[in-house]
Amino acid sequence: MGLRFDPVGGGQFKVAVKQILDLERAPIRALEKHKAVEDAKLKLFQEFRGKFAGLDKSAEAVSNFKNFRELKADLGDGDSLMSVTIDKDRATPGSYTMKVNQLAQRSSIMSNKFKNSEDKDLGVGFIVMTLANGDKSEIFVDGEHASLKGVADLINKTDNAPVRATVMQDRSDGDKPWRLMISAKQEGFDDAVTFPEFYFLDGNQDFYVDQNHEGDNALMEMDGFAIEAKNNQVSDFLDGVNVTLKQANPDKPFTLTIREDYEKISGKIKGLTDQVNSILEFINKQNSVDEKSDTKATYAGDSGLQLIEYRFRNLFHEGFPAGDEAKGTFRFVMLNELGLNFDKTGKIVFSQEKFQKALESDFEGVSESIAGRFGFAAQLRKVMQGYTQSGDGVLGMREQAQRSRIKNIDMQIEAKEGRYQQKEKSLTDQFARLEASLGSMQRQQQALTATLGGGGGGNLVSQLLG
Repeated sequence: MGLRFDPVGGGQFKVAVKQILDLERAPIRALEKHKAVEDAKLKLFQEFRGKFAGLDKSAEAVSNFKNFRELKADLGDGDSLMSVTIDKDRATPGSYTMKVNQLAQRSSIMSNKFKNSEDKDLGVGFIVMTLANGDKSEIFVDGEHASLKGVADLINKTDNAPVRATVMQDRSDGDKPWRLMISAKQEGFDDAVTFPEFYFLDGNQDFYVDQNHEGDNALMEMDGFAIEAKNNQVSDFLDGVNVTLKQANPDKPFTLTIREDYEKISGKIKGLTDQVNSILEFINKQNSVDEKSDTKATYAGDSGLQLIEYRFRNLFHEGFPAGDEAKGTFRFVMLNELGLNFDKTGKIVFSQEKFQKALESDFEGVSESIAGRFGFAAQLRKVMQGYTQSGDGVLGMREQAQRSRIKNIDMQIEAKEGRYQQKEKSLTDQFARLEASLGSMQRQQQALTATLGGGGGGNLVSQLLG
């Protein structure tokens, strides 16, 4: 019995076309697999390069004395009376005996008492207010705002008003517990304000100022000297030192001490050490391979990474200059003297306790060895510059080379995809024509068989195909 051929799109022709096209696509699949490896290596390298950005930021934080230094304020028993913020670039360490004798007070007035804060009992009228720039503002009070809350709302909505109004409860009179209080926005005698004048007609209850308080400046003592401040937030109380007065207690002197913040400085060095360890650990991980490792997608044995590791480790074994040769104090400070050592695994271990003790015993020397012109941070950044600088930096050039390899693979895939599509179309067209021819021959055979009565002729198509 001869071969039988299915209609277009199925059977042996379809299988044959698929098998041929699978063979044609094999080089593309190989390129795609290669590209996946190169993409993985690029992602891995970008992770490595990103670690240098973190290291440079940590190194910059200690790259000069201005950045390296940190100050803090110690208030002792006075932290409930005062708070302090410091501009470390301007402040100077020192110790001062302090007293807070009086807080600055806002000038304020309080109205007479009312039964209800929302009853519209004031009638209509005007509020004449002196604004912060000295101009006069006349506020009309209509019937809808003829209550304590309505008047407070009108005052608070006035642009450039030097006062604010609030409705408060005063239970000294149970029948009439509500008052309107108006206060200057700034405390202190120097910022005393002219309070609004009120004019009301046809009201059910009179409105008048019942009490008033004058503004007053803050009073302090420093090392026995009387000091007056116009408000409770005193900017540059000392050069680079801002204080906020929280409570007055003339009978409670305390000591304000501005000193180096050794703990915060140590934290910077620890952060830098962690960043270096992150780079060393990455390189070590790349070189940790076994029989199961896929070295094609890693940087195992990469000489460039090994050189980076060598330069970093070598830098940590160098000495850094400190002191004055003319005064006979010049010396080289080793990092292991400051608490930075390598452990058996090659990781840098930082002892904050040892570093802080070194700071306490010789702050200037340690500062110079780390943050000086030829100090550790400057040398570390110089090493990194060769890798990270734009243009001809080693890391940037290597990433660009990796991208170029991926781009070249993409171009090869694109070219082969074009040839593959042409081949697919050509094969499909050829087999479609062949299938059509065979279908025509089968129809002719069927017609002959019918004419000859089905005898003797056999399957002509099969015979033609052997």
